[in-house]
Amino acid sequence: MIVLYWSVEYLATLVETILCCILAKIFIKSESVNDKNSKTRMFVYSCLASVIVMTVNKMELFSFINGILGIIMLFLLQCIIYRQRYNILLLSTLIYAVIDSAIDFVIAQMGGILMSLKISYLLNEQSLERCGCVFISKLILCILIYLIYKYNYEKVDIPKKYIAVICFIAIILVALDYYIIEKSIVYDSQDIRLFSVVFFFFSIVMIILMFDLILKLAENYQQKQELVLLELQNEMIVKAEKNTEQTFNLWRSSIHDYKHKVLVIKHWLDEGKIEELKDFIENESETLAQKIYYIKTGNEVVDAIINTKQNLAEKKGINFSVNVKIPPECIVSDIDFVCIFGNLIDNAIEACETQSEKRIEIIVKEIKKLLIIKVINSYKGKLPDKLSTTKKEKRFHGIGLKNVKSILEKYDGTYQMIKEDDEVITKIMILNKKR
Repeated sequence: MIVLYWSVEYLATLVETILCCILAKIFIKSESVNDKNSKTRMFVYSCLASVIVMTVNKMELFSFINGILGIIMLFLLQCIIYRQRYNILLLSTLIYAVIDSAIDFVIAQMGGILMSLKISYLLNEQSLERCGCVFISKLILCILIYLIYKYNYEKVDIPKKYIAVICFIAIILVALDYYIIEKSIVYDSQDIRLFSVVFFFFSIVMIILMFDLILKLAENYQQKQELVLLELQNEMIVKAEKNTEQTFNLWRSSIHDYKHKVLVIKHWLDEGKIEELKDFIENESETLAQKIYYIKTGNEVVDAIINTKQNLAEKKGINFSVNVKIPPECIVSDIDFVCIFGNLIDNAIEACETQSEKRIEIIVKEIKKLLIIKVINSYKGKLPDKLSTTKKEKRFHGIGLKNVKSILEKYDGTYQMIKEDDEVITKIMILNKKR
């Protein structure tokens, strides 16, 4: 029977560990957490972690210290498996700890009432009654985590202030759960048991409601960021359209005047008025220098945005060169191109403004279905750990680059920024292939 009891304890611990990993996936955006290798790694590490927890439980099945060690073990396990967003992993582990402990204590209290057994017996003694309570509590836990995971499958970014608030509440609830159950063991009475059951139910409902509220607030925050980005993108497109219209108007005007200028040149040549002809050519050269050279990339939207940014850069004294060829069939949408080129070129222009040598080069090419985008700008000195901004709208800083990376996640693309000699190279690679 002892082997049976400890087998049940181990399976329950393994289920708890795996469910904690599943809950953490709600907060992790990376697609790699869903691949087969990741799932295998999660199962193997969960098995090992469960062995460690079981070894600790052999000393004493229930205690506050064991509970704290279990939470730490779960958090470390998430860090090993996912290796990212550690503050978010701490949040998910604490939320899970509240739910798990509250369900265990509710079932133990109700089991004690129904079977007329002391709570200390169900928590600290190996028995068939304890095995029954463990089975029921883990079944309820599985159902609850499944519902939470399905309901909150859309992953959102959670601001740090919300993480701090819910972590603080979760820590208090876990501490109160263990405090009340220990008091129930010492002062075992019907009133205390009923109060415990009500409190544990309350703690489960409270943490789930807080969890849902935080996700809703985070989603609202994310939507506001997206609205800001859409406004910026719309403003960028409007400017690009105006600049394109101005370019074509200038071109049409030049064509209209061309025949008259040819007649004037012919007249001066016939009359031998070389000085007048020289003055005319000098004036025309100055005018041509002010006209916009319209860049053609194979995509009208990219044409508009790059020509707009070129005009802006040259007004700031920046040498702007372009070698861009967008493939006829491209997986990247026009609005995503606007965001990518608009933000990367804006960042390059901002970096160049403080440099003695002002130079930007845009390169786009496709190599074996791999679309490569490079934005190179001159920059002397060391790149700061956290890029600052000189823009007046500092609240928008970082949103653009964050949105670029979000777009790349959609296309399974990569983003890289490196410093080489006196220039900064931002490189994006996207597989231009329909999935």
